[in-house]
Amino acid sequence: MRWRMMLIVAFLGLLFGSSAFAENRALLVGCDRFLTQEDTWPASSNNVRQIATALTGGSESFVSFVAIPGGVGSGAELEKRFAEAFRGTAEDDVSYIYISTHGLWEQDAPDESFELLLSDGRSEERYSVLRLRDLLSTIPGRKLLILDTCHSGAVIGKGAPVGTANLFAGTDVAVLCSCGAAEESWFWSAETAEGHAAVGAGFFSGALVSGISASGAFGADSNRDGAITLREMEAYLRACHGASTCRVYPEDSDWVAFRYDPEQMQLARRRALISAVTFGTGAISIAYPSISLSFIVQQPVRVGYQLIQQKDGRWDFAGAEFFFDDAELADHPDMPRGLLGPGYKERQITLHTEDEDYGEGYVLLQILTVTDSAVSVAASTVLCVPPAQGDPGLRLRACRGFHPALGEECAISVAHGLPCELTVTVLDDAERMVRRLMTRDPSRPEQLSPEATTCYWNGTLSDGTPAPEGFYTIRVSAMVGDTLWYAEDAKVWLSRESGPPPAFPHASPFPARVTGLFERLKEQ
Repeated sequence: MRWRMMLIVAFLGLLFGSSAFAENRALLVGCDRFLTQEDTWPASSNNVRQIATALTGGSESFVSFVAIPGGVGSGAELEKRFAEAFRGTAEDDVSYIYISTHGLWEQDAPDESFELLLSDGRSEERYSVLRLRDLLSTIPGRKLLILDTCHSGAVIGKGAPVGTANLFAGTDVAVLCSCGAAEESWFWSAETAEGHAAVGAGFFSGALVSGISASGAFGADSNRDGAITLREMEAYLRACHGASTCRVYPEDSDWVAFRYDPEQMQLARRRALISAVTFGTGAISIAYPSISLSFIVQQPVRVGYQLIQQKDGRWDFAGAEFFFDDAELADHPDMPRGLLGPGYKERQITLHTEDEDYGEGYVLLQILTVTDSAVSVAASTVLCVPPAQGDPGLRLRACRGFHPALGEECAISVAHGLPCELTVTVLDDAERMVRRLMTRDPSRPEQLSPEATTCYWNGTLSDGTPAPEGFYTIRVSAMVGDTLWYAEDAKVWLSRESGPPPAFPHASPFPARVTGLFERLKEQ
């Protein structure tokens, strides 16, 4: 079975936060049975149910909350459900839409070619992103659309080749996507003892639920103030969800995505199995193939780990390596394998390169909890394993110009032939750094061809204020072993006024390579 999951979501009571008189409405749709594509049963249905539980478990209330786990078979039916769910919406209100289904897109296709496959198992119809955008425009107020589908980032032009349009730029719709344009969105399923598939869900939706609900101790709320912003949500999903790359529009946003009573935190921690998961930062290496991690066990639970290699651009779940956490087994030999008692845990996971042939590339690490009723992913991360040395062949592409006041963002793509650690900075005309977008961040697979890592600048300075109009330089470097490599700089025009940009200056070539990191630091 091809384990891919597609899901459109428009969050309930989340992203923007609501005024005292605002009313929240939500529509969740999950499609699992298809005529022309593989069934995903029961993942989409379970996603709808668990997200509905998470969204209604905070401080937001809804005057309308419609969940349809059985899917919709046509655009007309979806539009009918929209009209019912969002009837009476006013300009101060917040609306959330969630749809779980297959997402269809190809890298070389036109920008607007992304389609959702609507189906109820009896009838089926492709639904274009432009039609969806027009449908959302009929709803007054603010909207949050969450797309947890394969290729969902295509609708906002993220995780795509530079130049791909963001079809929601400048609209009153915020978008949260489970993956980039070229990526798949993964789910799991399992059979009961009777042989019927009855359990399963999406990896992205599981991480999302963990971040915004008591089941994960509201893990996405980094400052513990009872309000989870879109920026916090993206950071949490990037850190704790590795199977795909979360994408968000608008970038770096302080809009409130979810609210809860901070007094719920202590109760939530008691209810959660595992909380406060953190992974060591940076790339690992073949010579030192270990990553440190820590977490808090809130109540006794069996814990295991799964390592999945990337092969031919996809995660090889069929060849995954699984092992229990037996760190406490020696003290209590009669316990079931993997059983951990409450408390703070520190662990180190090592790739056995000599036995398992984990070479340079990418490995997905998942922390699993095992109970009598379910096996769940508590958190996951991508392990980047660069070679000891080698030329990554950096090639930088960036948008030539953008207008932040119109909701535009600058797309930056760094092609690299090897896994590496990337630094991306923005400099003004005086060569002063005004924004750092990545700082020795490990590259991660985005399934682009050629392989590339993408990031986005919203036109703000390091202090969050808008950058003035003018030319800016995008500079990229990569660490491979102890060697620092540079791509040729790119020039970007940031517009604050209407009208065409002036003639582009030539970007001065930066040294292609600096050998020896310490020698480079001495020179500075």
